Amino acid sequence: MTATLTELKADIASYTEYADVDFLAMRNNFIRSAEERIWYVVQLPFFKKNVTGAMTAGNAYLQLPDDFLAPESLAITVSSAYVYLLNKDVNYIREVYTNPSTTGVPTCYALFTADNDDTTIIVGPTPTLSYVTELHYYYRPASITLGDTGSTTTWLSVHAYDTLLYGALSEAANWMKRTAGIDVMGDKYEERFVLGLKGLQGLGEARDRKDTYRGGEKRRPE
Repeated sequence: MTATLTELKADIASYTEYADVDFLAMRNNFIRSAEERIWYVVQLPFFKKNVTGAMTAGNAYLQLPDDFLAPESLAITVSSAYVYLLNKDVNYIREVYTNPSTTGVPTCYALFTADNDDTTIIVGPTPTLSYVTELHYYYRPASITLGDTGSTTTWLSVHAYDTLLYGALSEAANWMKRTAGIDVMGDKYEERFVLGLKGLQGLGEARDRKDTYRGGEKRRPE
C-alpha cells in the first residue's frame, strides 16, 4: 500500500478513534518515533548513501555528511586503484601511529566525533597526499513529516506502510495510556510492528545479501 502523510495521519486517528486536539497534534511525533525505531533496527539498501570527497595532505581528519549514522566502508584512490581502509577505534590509531606529523598512505579509520554539529573521522597514518575518498554509509532519511504538503511519501510509506503505521499506533497507544489514561490496543499494535520489522530485516539482511544463482531459493525445514 502506498500512503501519503495525510493518509497516514488519518489512519492513526481512524484506528485509535481518538480525536483529542492534543492527540491529533502529536501524530507527527508518533510517526517520527516509529521511523527512528525502523532506521536503527533494520539495515536496508535504501538507507545507504555514498559520497566522494578528498583528504587534505597533512590533515588526519575527514568531515562526514550531516546525515551520517554509521559507516559501511571507506576507500581512497591510490594510483587509480581503490584501497579500502580498515575500521578501527581511535585508541588503535593513536597507539600504532603515535606521531601525527608522520605521514603516509592511510590504512585505517575511526569515528572521532559524532554529534549534531561536528561529525568527523580520523585516519592513520596522516595522509601524505590529498587522496580522493569514497564513503558508503548508513544515513538518516528525511521523515515523511518534513514534507511541505500532506501529499509527501517516503520509501517506508510506499513499501513498508503497515510497519510504519503500526509503529506509529504503538507510540500513540503509549501516549494515550500515559496522558489520557486510556488502555487501548498497545500490545497488539506493538506485535504487528515487531512482525513488520522482522519482515524488513529478512529483506535487508538476508534476501538483499544473496541471489538465487549462488544461494538458492529460501527454503523452510520440513
